[in-house]
Amino acid sequence: MIELKSRFVRVSIRIGLALIGIAIVIVLGLIPLYIRKQRASSSQNGIAAYPAVLYIWSGQDISVSNAADFVAVIDFNENSSTYGQILKIVPLVSNASYQIGQSRNEPHHSAISSDGTYYISCGLLSFLLQQKQIFIWRVPQNVQDGPQFLYALDVQYGCPDEFLAIGGAKFLVSMMCNKNGDSPGNVLLIDAETATVTSYLNNASAFVDFNPHGFTRLNDSSLFLADYIRPVTLFGNDSSKILFRNTVRYVSADGSLERTFQFNFSNESRETSGVGQGIGFMDVKSIPNDSQKRAYSCGTNDNILYLIGPGITEPQPVFDLSQVNNYVKRISAGLISVSSDGTRLLMTFQMRFIILFNITQPKYPVILDVFDFCYDETLDSVPILNSDTNETTSFREYCANNNNITGSHVLLHPNGENRFIVVNYFLKAGLAQFAGTRSVHVFKLNEQLTNFTYESRFNPNFQSNYTSQQQYLTFHSLNAYPHHVQYLRL
Repeated sequence: MIELKSRFVRVSIRIGLALIGIAIVIVLGLIPLYIRKQRASSSQNGIAAYPAVLYIWSGQDISVSNAADFVAVIDFNENSSTYGQILKIVPLVSNASYQIGQSRNEPHHSAISSDGTYYISCGLLSFLLQQKQIFIWRVPQNVQDGPQFLYALDVQYGCPDEFLAIGGAKFLVSMMCNKNGDSPGNVLLIDAETATVTSYLNNASAFVDFNPHGFTRLNDSSLFLADYIRPVTLFGNDSSKILFRNTVRYVSADGSLERTFQFNFSNESRETSGVGQGIGFMDVKSIPNDSQKRAYSCGTNDNILYLIGPGITEPQPVFDLSQVNNYVKRISAGLISVSSDGTRLLMTFQMRFIILFNITQPKYPVILDVFDFCYDETLDSVPILNSDTNETTSFREYCANNNNITGSHVLLHPNGENRFIVVNYFLKAGLAQFAGTRSVHVFKLNEQLTNFTYESRFNPNFQSNYTSQQQYLTFHSLNAYPHHVQYLRL
C-alpha cells in the first residue's frame, strides 16, 4: 500500500513537472509576440526609436590606396554601446569583364526592396567611365552583416538618381539624362529578381527637355516627375550657362504623359540665386491620401515651395523658403520627406538648413522649427574635422570659410521613427563643388512633432578623443563621401 502510494506521488510529480514545462514553453513563446504587439502599439500611438542599422552608400577619395565605393553599416540602436559607429564596410570590387568599376562612380541614391531582400544603389557618373551604373545587393537575414553584392546593370541612359521600391523585388529609378548627359532621360522599371530593365514611360524619347530627378508615386500608381537640370551644362567652365529646367510632369499609371506643369522663371536678381538659367526642381513629394492628389516641389533657384496637383490649373507658390535666411536666395536641393499621415513636411534647404512644416492645410504651410548647421548654438560644442585641411574646427568656422555651405542634402525620416537622418554631402563634379562637411547626422523629433533636437551621441564621422586601443572606422578615417542612407529595423 505504501509502495503504491509512493508510486502515485512520483507519477503526480512527473505530471506536474511536465505541465510546468509546457506552461514555461507557452509563456516563452508568447513573450516575443507580446513584445511585437507592444512595439506595434507604440508605433500606432506615437513615434519611437527602434533598434536598427543604417546602410550608407558612400564614395571614397581616389587618393586612398585601392579606393572603393562602399556601403557602411552603422549601428542605429540607441541602447548599444556602439551606437552611431560604423560596424563594417562592404566595398565594391572591380571586375573589368563585367564593366564594374569599384571607384569614381559618384555614389548617389539607394533603396531597399519592398520584400526586404534586395538593396539597390547607383553611380551618378559611372556612365562617363563606361562603367555599369546600377548595383544590386542581397540583404542578409542578419542585416548587421551588411549587403552582399550580386551583380551590376548597365542601361541605355545615364545619371541614375532616385529609386522607389514598388512591390516585391521591383524598383522604379529616374535616369536624369541620356548617355550624352543630355535630354531625354527616362524612368525605368528594374526587377532585381530577374535582372531585367524596361522603360516605365510610354514613348519617353518624345519628351522634350526631360531630365527627371526626384519623383513620387500616388496611391493610384500615377507619378509626379521633377525636372532638374541639363547635366551636360555642369561640365563647362561658365556657371552662367548652367541650364535648370522649369517643369514638373504628371504621368498616369500606364506611363502616359498626362500633363506638364510649367513654372515661370524670372531673371530678376532678387528672385533667384543668380546661378545659371531656370528654376530647377530636384524633388517632388505627394501628400499621402490627399483627395486632390496634391504634391509639393521646391525650386532650386527661386527657393519657392510650390503646390501642384492634377486639378490645379497653375503651380501654386505657397511659401518663400528664403525667409529663413533673411530672404537671401541661394542654390538649394530642397529634398522633401512627408509624414505618412500627411501633416508634417521635413526638408533640407540651401545646403545648411533643416525645416519642419505643419502642412495640415496644404495651401498654408506653417514653419514649426528650423535648424541651421552653420550657426545653431547646439553645435557650438560639436567639433568637426575639415576633410580638406585635416584640422578640427567648428561648424561656425567651417561655414565662415566655405560660403555658409555644409552640404546638407539627403534627409531620411523612417516611418514610425522619432529620429531622422541628414547627410551633409551633395556633389563634387564639374561646376557643382558642394562636398560640404562629408558627414552624417541624426535628429530626434518630439512626441508632438513640433520640434526636433540634434543627437550628439550619433557620430560615425570622426573621433575627437581616442587612444590607440579604441580606434574605430569613421567616414573621415575612410576619406569618404557619404551620400545616401537606408534604414533597416532589427
